[in-house]
Amino acid sequence: MALCLLAGCNQPPFRPLCPALVHYSPEEERAVARELHLHPDLKETPLFLLDYGNERHEIQKICS
Repeated sequence: MALCLLAGCNQPPFRPLCPALVHYSPEEERAVARELHLHPDLKETPLFLLDYGNERHEIQKICS
């Protein structure tokens, strides 16, 4: 009986809720890179994309 009571106190292992990552083909990545190179007036967009890439990398590390 005591074992049953103690077993109820165990915490389940923590598993973070992970969002599904969108997978981009190499062709899609090259198309985005081409667009960025064709528009040198875009100053902030490359920075946002770098941050987005870093976040994707971190999520993959945590959720795999």
